[in-house]
Amino acid sequence: MSNKLKIKDSLYILRDAEDNYVFISTATRRIKRFQVDSLVKDVIASLDSEQTEQDLTERLSSKYCPQDINSCLNALEKEGIIRRYESDLEKRRHYRQLLFLDELTDSREETLELQKRIENSKVAVFGVGGIGTWIVNGLYQIGVGEIRITDPDVVEESNFNRQLFFDSENVGKYKVDVVKEKLRDAKIVPFKKRVEQNQDLEDIVSGCNFLVNCADSPSVSETTRIIDSYANQHEVAYCVAGGYNLHLGMVGPVIIPGITKTFDDFLEYQKRMDPLKDLEKIRDIRQTGNLGPIAGAVANIQTMEIFKYLIGKGRINLNRFAEIDFMNLGIEWREF
Repeated sequence: MSNKLKIKDSLYILRDAEDNYVFISTATRRIKRFQVDSLVKDVIASLDSEQTEQDLTERLSSKYCPQDINSCLNALEKEGIIRRYESDLEKRRHYRQLLFLDELTDSREETLELQKRIENSKVAVFGVGGIGTWIVNGLYQIGVGEIRITDPDVVEESNFNRQLFFDSENVGKYKVDVVKEKLRDAKIVPFKKRVEQNQDLEDIVSGCNFLVNCADSPSVSETTRIIDSYANQHEVAYCVAGGYNLHLGMVGPVIIPGITKTFDDFLEYQKRMDPLKDLEKIRDIRQTGNLGPIAGAVANIQTMEIFKYLIGKGRINLNRFAEIDFMNLGIEWREF
């Protein structure tokens, strides 16, 4: 299969003088300025559409020697201006994602390696409700190779306003079975275990690269403590997948055993900063309203954090969490 050459699709090229070009990456807003000669100009003009290196060399060989053309191509590739790629790349499922990754790497080989890293990953999601179903969908979209899901609950009509995959035909069916049925071309491994102290979760956790806690019964604190014990035992990172009620959403922290602050640090910070902690509780909340767009927004932000962790790029949400007010689109980051 022949390799093609092409200028990166996300690149602006401007001229601010006859021999000065400005290259602007639309993804990173990185700006590079170079003085260019006639060879560079001709290569850029020729690569406005994809072609093989051999075809390009033959086209320009009447004006330039092959060694100079090759050196020019290597220099442009090193600067992230052109990419070499397989001729069938645009037909691949993750073609657009590879273009995104291209902005984070120095070569096509590194881009493909990052995508392979995602595809070789195994991620476990505990609880497939308002946050969990959206996260499973996000993990499927980015190409996670194996997604393990566990939830003992069946579909109810009241789930429809905020949870993906479910409709009236699924009422009474186990949620994990419905998710597996809907995502037929994903490797979904379903379990019907509840996250609780007397439950063995070893078969779900073992071999995973990341854990996601979306289980909130009897409380997020209790389920996270259980998952935290497995995470520490297996030395695997996990996230408290966030939450939402009324108009607020929380993007939870990513916790890496032995590297970041612990879940106990997170809880201690919340307790210490609670302005109502010294007041006597007369009545606790029974239930709160919720909205699908808020659940989806929180979960997709959290999926982006998982994506960054798996590829090792970008600033990951470590030792901090966010509270988002969706009615005024305000966001407050809190370090702990």
